[in-house]
Amino acid sequence: MTSGHWVLHLDADLDEVERHWAELSDAGMVGAAEVDGRAAVYFTERLEDLAVAGRWEHLAARDWQECWRAGLAPVRAGRWTLTPSWLATGAADELVLDPGQAFGTGHHETTAVCLEALDAIPLEGRTVLDLGTGSGVLAIAAALAGATVTAVDTDPLAVEAATGNAARNGARVTVAHGSVGVVAGRTFDVVVANLDSATLARLAPALREVLASDGTLVASGVGNERSHEVRTALEHVGLEVVATAGDEWTLLRAVRAEL
Repeated sequence: MTSGHWVLHLDADLDEVERHWAELSDAGMVGAAEVDGRAAVYFTERLEDLAVAGRWEHLAARDWQECWRAGLAPVRAGRWTLTPSWLATGAADELVLDPGQAFGTGHHETTAVCLEALDAIPLEGRTVLDLGTGSGVLAIAAALAGATVTAVDTDPLAVEAATGNAARNGARVTVAHGSVGVVAGRTFDVVVANLDSATLARLAPALREVLASDGTLVASGVGNERSHEVRTALEHVGLEVVATAGDEWTLLRAVRAEL
């Protein structure tokens, strides 16, 4: 077996990788980065029949992680600067992240718009559920804003990354493995769910159940072309939805409809 790692160079940016994040992770992706508008996806072996296509390059064992890290730079999102742990400066507005294989470095539009939406909500003393926490970035931002935060993810690697990142930022976040069923019977003032369209539509009834009567749902991971599908699912269970389309992705904010 050849030692080292393989990188798949795409003629597309990280948005294309994010669209297929779950499939690529299941296939063994160990990291992804973007340099000059082009994504690089890292694997321990060369694979066929992936959800994305590109040019393969073999990297020696000592080189691959440095190449991946070189593609991740600090990025501004809301009032935060999301900074890889190896580039941290100690600035007051930094959220320091070591994403590992978890989603949520802040380079993706959906993470940024969710952070901006959270910034617009007074979170001091409120309860927040981060569903599908990934790297934990949204949960950490909410906790540092004064909220009591519970974060869940079905991926154990994400649970590990979120737990480590919370500790790295001095944020008190309860992280659990699982989905919305982990918090069944509880309600939250704010529910943030940066997931894919199909999952959000499927979980619509459960999202309403965990949302407090005067609470706010912040959801993204929804491509503009599928926003109507998710909006319809949320409205069907009794939520009032405001959709804001970005360049490629839509932010959905919802509250319980008046009876």
